[in-house]
Amino acid sequence: MSFDKLLNESPIDEANRHQDEHHLSQLVMEEVADSKTGVILTDKNYRTNRIREAAINGIKERLGRWAEFRNDILIKAGAKKNEAKNSEMDVKLKKLQEDREEQKSQARDKYMRRNDYADLKSDHELTKHRYETMRAEMGGKPPVKSKIFIYLISILAIGFIEWFINYSTFNMKYPSGIAFGATVLIALSIALASHFHGALLKQRVALFAKHRKKEDKRQIIIKQSFFSLLLIISLAIVTYNRYDLLMEQMVNTGGVMLPGDEVAEVSVWSELWPFVMMNVLVWVVGVAISYFTHDEQPDYQESLVHYNKAKHKFHKADAGLKEEENRIDEEFEAKLRALKNSQASHVHSSKELDSYFERLNAKEQRLVSQAVTAINGMLEQHQMMLVTMLRQSGNESVKFGPDLISLDQYQNKNITVDAAYVREILAMETI
Repeated sequence: MSFDKLLNESPIDEANRHQDEHHLSQLVMEEVADSKTGVILTDKNYRTNRIREAAINGIKERLGRWAEFRNDILIKAGAKKNEAKNSEMDVKLKKLQEDREEQKSQARDKYMRRNDYADLKSDHELTKHRYETMRAEMGGKPPVKSKIFIYLISILAIGFIEWFINYSTFNMKYPSGIAFGATVLIALSIALASHFHGALLKQRVALFAKHRKKEDKRQIIIKQSFFSLLLIISLAIVTYNRYDLLMEQMVNTGGVMLPGDEVAEVSVWSELWPFVMMNVLVWVVGVAISYFTHDEQPDYQESLVHYNKAKHKFHKADAGLKEEENRIDEEFEAKLRALKNSQASHVHSSKELDSYFERLNAKEQRLVSQAVTAINGMLEQHQMMLVTMLRQSGNESVKFGPDLISLDQYQNKNITVDAAYVREILAMETI
């Protein structure tokens, strides 16, 4: 278990988890600010304190802990090895374990590539973080359950109501095709305006909170203004056509003697106002439906939907991966049981410990190589970014280090490390 723990740990990845390009940029900006004194302080290897802390010390701390644990295990394993005896069982067991680990590794890599496992995991974590953040902002209150079918039926009902209210007006003035299209457009416009106005009414506090950018608020106002204009135009069109139709009917029936007759005008509006209020009432009903089907936090429902979809896809892929690993484990467990049954007794051999030493040595070499690559990558990137930013800022006269070398000399300076340096700072002896 101790060896497996050592072999499975990734101290370099943990140390560099937060050392991204943005972090390096911040370090470089701080050092450029310090360069106004004319000198950038470095150690004798021309590494600044900030980059040494970021690139070397973090890895030194994490890898140092791993090395201390490794030294303790080596002492215990050495004592165990002296007590061990060779046996055929141990040799076969070692071969089985190696074959199992190799096959599991190959199967895992193949499965992850084929199923985009890394992308699914990342999408799951991002959507989970987004949803949990919104839920925390809402005080733990879950989002309103999405009732898309009921909402669509309600919107269709609004459209049907608009049809019965307005179709007769357009049909009496225009051909049937134009009347049909105009009625559908008016119904759709009022339904859309109701949807967005209801959402705005429910989410107004969150949408216009103090922490939101002015640009975002301006965009919301523009969008709502557009749908408000759409509502006004729709109401104006149906009102005008209804008014014109009523005037025409009154003229044809002798209800209007002359244009501008005040009695006739009052009579027309008495017929027109209920028609206008019916259209407005349909819009109000749509606003109410939209209000009760939205959350106070914008995109709260969508974040839960996206999280559930991402979670389902990831869990399905993860279950497939575990199923493949379990299949391999079961296959080798059967072989192991057969091997154990064929042996009356056995002891752990020194060769088994040697295999662990070999794997640990390989792991150690990979870690040292990974540490050298990670450190040098950050050192070189930092050196390049620092030189570039100093040139861009026009501060090419700055001096570096104890010898006060020039910017060009610093640019050509080799500030990288090697494996021997990493082992030296960790006091790590080769197995």
